[in-house]
Amino acid sequence: MPQTSVVTSSTTVDAYAASAPFVCTWKEGGSGAAWVHVAGELDLASSPRLAQTLGEALLDARLVVLDLRELTFMDASGVHVIVDSAGDARQAEKRLVLVRGAANVDRVLTLVGACEQVEIVDLDPAESPARALLHLAGSLSASSAAVSSRLT
Repeated sequence: MPQTSVVTSSTTVDAYAASAPFVCTWKEGGSGAAWVHVAGELDLASSPRLAQTLGEALLDARLVVLDLRELTFMDASGVHVIVDSAGDARQAEKRLVLVRGAANVDRVLTLVGACEQVEIVDLDPAESPARALLHLAGSLSASSAAVSSRLT
């Protein structure tokens, strides 16, 4: 009877162990705004969780900020959820704004053309969600007409 042995590289095992789990939470920020925090890997398995979280936040707030700064990976299913949620927000006369993430996450958004369909802003990595929401609520309300006309 033939014997089969499987050899796993310790670097392969370490790579899987090092991948961060997907984290997706949201909190109210006052003044009709909400902050959605994501971290880890946004893929086919975790995209439904993001869709649910964004849906809940959009029910409660006029402005939803999706912070991508701690996202380590995103595939097309994640982009699909974000673009669909941005469209849902526009139809409800609300706003979904992305905080730009890592270069690899930003590259995926750019490659699929999502940058033309969602609002993306840059924030200081150390800026707190509460302070950023106040900043975004003020600065984005002034530019909403221009962005809306560009998106339609």
